[in-house]
Amino acid sequence: MRQCVRLVLEVKMASSFWKGVVGIGLFALAHAAFSAAQHRSYMRLTEKENETLPIDIVLQTLFAFLITCYGIVHVAGDFKDMDATSELQNKTFDTVRNHPSFYIFNHRGRVLFSAPEVVNSSQSSPLVSNPSLKLRKLEPLRR
Repeated sequence: MRQCVRLVLEVKMASSFWKGVVGIGLFALAHAAFSAAQHRSYMRLTEKENETLPIDIVLQTLFAFLITCYGIVHVAGDFKDMDATSELQNKTFDTVRNHPSFYIFNHRGRVLFSAPEVVNSSQSSPLVSNPSLKLRKLEPLRR
């Protein structure tokens, strides 16, 4: 029991450590962006528009970007294989394309392929036998 709790705490601590690494990386990226903006405004004041960023700002940006990416990879967890066979190994051919949410049992095939019902004219309802209620073709109105 103690080993299980210890393992869970280690996983949570590792996860929080990598989240801290991501936070530090993002903070360093924000600091590099602020430094670049401050350097640019300084260059405008001194009227030196065509100079590049100092090497320390460029290195800080690259280092912070790499640290952030490395931390994000560890926070994201285990990656799945790109090869689909590893995930489909334990599935049969019948269950691969099985989507129960698309099962529809109330469709027109039930009516089309059912046995025809025989209706006696003597037992039919009075509405059906009434000739005025039968559908007829409408003639165009001529006036």
